[in-house]
Amino acid sequence: MTQDLNPVSWGAQDRFQAHFIVKTLNDNIQEENFLTRPKLETKGYFATKRVTGIQWIGGTLADALNSDSELKSMMTKLSYEDAQICVEPTKGSIRIHGKWKDSHNFTMTKQLFAVYDRIASHIKRELSSPPVQS
Repeated sequence: MTQDLNPVSWGAQDRFQAHFIVKTLNDNIQEENFLTRPKLETKGYFATKRVTGIQWIGGTLADALNSDSELKSMMTKLSYEDAQICVEPTKGSIRIHGKWKDSHNFTMTKQLFAVYDRIASHIKRELSSPPVQS
């Protein structure tokens, strides 16, 4: 029997992703208010690429994150890969996560944890504020 030179990659993959979950007490939140991603301004190429600015795109949460200059300063100190953070509402919670990484590159630094924690505090603040009537 010959060995397959192009094996199919079924089964467990060597990929990891940290998720931070903010529980919501109300399942009837407006999801479009909390779905947000950063648009990163960068300088350099490939391994020397670094973040020089952040513009959050999304609902009302994006407005709150854009107004936080300390958060922007914290994120410009992260690597380009770590600064690609996504905030997504799910059933009963809102999750904060980054990109998938392999086991050699997967880390959770104090700086990255502080950024996730600060985003979570903005989410909690948005959840506790009364809805705006239009």
